[in-house]
Amino acid sequence: MSQNLDATAINQIHALISAQGVNEIISKIGADAVALPENFRIHDLEKFNLNRFRFRGALSTASIDDFTRYSKDLADEGTRCFIDADNMRAVSVLNL
Repeated sequence: MSQNLDATAINQIHALISAQGVNEIISKIGADAVALPENFRIHDLEKFNLNRFRFRGALSTASIDDFTRYSKDLADEGTRCFIDADNMRAVSVLNL
């Protein structure tokens, strides 16, 4: 008994196989995410976990020296510090 596949079925199979390849890549980098076949959008799964995937926090200080030391000690190469001179604020985004 032979079965014929129409274009819709072939497209769905292609999408599933492609999404599987993307999901394998995502799993190798350790992200809590999945790519679904609908245009291969990546969906973050962190909201379903008990804890966050990565550390998030904030340092608030009036000491420029403390802020500079903290940022330099934890910053990777190429990390930028955003300075708002009008409001005397600075923000460093660190990937811990």
